[in-house]
Amino acid sequence: MELPMAAAIAVLYATGTYMILRPNLIRLAMGFGLYSNATNLLLITIGGYTRTSGAPFVSKDPQSAVGLMDPLPPDIILTAIVISFAVGALTLIICYRVYLDHGTDNPEQLPTEDEHDDAGKLLSLKTGPALAPVVGPGNHPPTHAVPSPAPTHRHSSERRRQG
Repeated sequence: MELPMAAAIAVLYATGTYMILRPNLIRLAMGFGLYSNATNLLLITIGGYTRTSGAPFVSKDPQSAVGLMDPLPPDIILTAIVISFAVGALTLIICYRVYLDHGTDNPEQLPTEDEHDDAGKLLSLKTGPALAPVVGPGNHPPTHAVPSPAPTHRHSSERRRQG
């Protein structure tokens, strides 16, 4: 029983690796799903599942548990299946959103950080009225900083008089 399971695990890992190396986000997500399934099969194989092993039960006789399967791997596998389903769904949603935003699912054609780095542009701006310096513990304001002007708000009664 272990040899066919080992072959299935090897095929799943090999196919998952092939799909991860393809330049396509959907295939990347499917490759990680195959990795997850191969790992679940590996845990089943390690847990001692055979065709003759029965379900675990509580007994006072230690000899009655000789041919039974360890109950911990199925619990871990059920948890792993639920987690991999949630991660797979989230990954597919992110891949779909990337496709809608950029028009491609090829990671090599997606824009890099430098092309759309708005945070870098904001950080390279000099401190002015719109951007006041951040002052915190150990961070003293620079001596050459110009204070931001106080905002001027007109009351509705002043606007009526002027206009």
